[in-house]
Amino acid sequence: MSANKRKRRIFQRMLLIFSLTSLFTVGLLLFFISKYYTNIKVDAVLQETKAVSESQLVAVDRKEAALVAMTQEIYKNSDLMNDVQIAMTHDYADYIRQNIDNYYARQGFYSVDLQSFLRSYFTYDEDVIAVQLVSADKEFTYTFPTNYGKWQPIFEKYGEKKLLQSISHKDNVFRLGGSLVFKQVINDPSTLQPLGTVLMYADPEFLGDLVPKAKSESTFAVLNRSKATLYTNHTLPDITTENMENGYRHGSGYIQTTEEQASGVFGQVIIPESQIGGIPVLQWTLFGVGVGLVLISITINFFISRRYSNRIQVIIDGMDQMEKGELRAKLPVDEREDELTLISQSFNKMGDSLNDYIKQVYTLEIEEQKAQLKALQGQVEPHFLYNSLEAIRMHARLEGAKVTSNMIYHLSTLLRYTADNIEMVTLADEVGYVRQYLQFMELRYQQEVPFFLEVEEPLLEHPFLKFTLQPLVENFFKYARHEEKRTSLTFSAKRVDDVLEVKMRDDGLGMTDDKMRQIQSDLADEKGGQGRIGLVNIHRRIQLYFGEQYGLAITSIEGRGTEVTLRVPYTSDGRKNYVENAFSR
Repeated sequence: MSANKRKRRIFQRMLLIFSLTSLFTVGLLLFFISKYYTNIKVDAVLQETKAVSESQLVAVDRKEAALVAMTQEIYKNSDLMNDVQIAMTHDYADYIRQNIDNYYARQGFYSVDLQSFLRSYFTYDEDVIAVQLVSADKEFTYTFPTNYGKWQPIFEKYGEKKLLQSISHKDNVFRLGGSLVFKQVINDPSTLQPLGTVLMYADPEFLGDLVPKAKSESTFAVLNRSKATLYTNHTLPDITTENMENGYRHGSGYIQTTEEQASGVFGQVIIPESQIGGIPVLQWTLFGVGVGLVLISITINFFISRRYSNRIQVIIDGMDQMEKGELRAKLPVDEREDELTLISQSFNKMGDSLNDYIKQVYTLEIEEQKAQLKALQGQVEPHFLYNSLEAIRMHARLEGAKVTSNMIYHLSTLLRYTADNIEMVTLADEVGYVRQYLQFMELRYQQEVPFFLEVEEPLLEHPFLKFTLQPLVENFFKYARHEEKRTSLTFSAKRVDDVLEVKMRDDGLGMTDDKMRQIQSDLADEKGGQGRIGLVNIHRRIQLYFGEQYGLAITSIEGRGTEVTLRVPYTSDGRKNYVENAFSR
């Protein structure tokens, strides 16, 4: 492949640029779409896990609310409150003795005691392990288990002393071993001084029961104000402040924190990326769609660019042919009215115009050479010819041949006009020449021909092509003149827009329709007619000088006369400028 053709590969470069642009655009678009739908998916999963975490916090609040409600029941029941006061100030033996004395003092009526109340209050709550009442000075402790199987391991592991130390915990909810402890202080209604503390031990598995199986891979944690972990279904990893602010831990998943509740607890959820289902499928689907769109776009652009590239190559080949001199080369014109079609049409018009211009210039050069040859031939002793004609005219006048003398005079004048090699003259010069020729022909045929001139005086100075009117008068004497009666000629000229129309009409014999059609056919034929050389010559000379839109037109009615119209461009310039403009057309 030549270097020239490689340089012409603009559409290949355009295709490459378009492909890269399409790839970048579609890739960027799919990236944002993927991020958008990923965020939608993540938000949906986060909402679901948040609901689970909130349900755990609500469950913790309910446990604490149950302990608070139990404490309020104690405050409402004066006998029960009195029993609590006794328990907080006496050991167990004194407490039992005091209860018996109170029972007999009431004459055997049933009274509510602390033991029966605490044992029965949480009977129906399977999550509660035990309820413990500790005095403010930690001297007296009363424990009421509701689930001995779960309480016994706790008591054996920590012992009573360590269990009492947990009372000093500053949070109302805290974790102790495998149990969740809720703390509530009981005050003396009279002095408002603390009597003791009620501790409720609960199994934290009730929080695990709230985690659905579908979310079991996520880590659900419940923490108190001290950020101590109350419950977690998986080991809670270390979470930095930066991770919390960004809401994401690289390689671990998404972090979500639930707002703190009235009980002072809040939730944390860590969702692994594997829990966000469907994201890889979505990403691969979008990737496949993107690749498909890019391939379709590149394919469509390839065929479109190849089609236009082929059309442009045809134009380039046509230009190469014209460069080699094949001026008649034509480009195929596509039915699509686009820029390339306009270029092809303009190229074809340019070729036609160039052919016409070359033809005009070539013809003008041939005509000019012929004219120069004739001029050279006519320059052979012209004065000798004029002097000889003048001598003959004077000899004829001396012999009394006045008509012959006048004919020689007019002939001499006509020869002087024809001897001038100027191509352009004024309209007045051409009309004067026609008058001389008309007078010569009147002497020849011994018949007067009235001549009427209908021209505004300024138009007589208009430049006009030489020897264009005389052949019309010659044809008049040959074909239109009546033998028995006078036949007149009328010459007129007027401006019509940018055209000067010069007309020569007569009231002679006229022509038949067949003859008119033959003349018009000869005028349209570039080679011209053999029988009407004068008219065709005038027509072709005008077109060669001024263009195809100008020339000669003829109309005739048999028995009524003939009218010949010459159309040339109108100009207000002088003769010299007009001639230069005429040759530059």
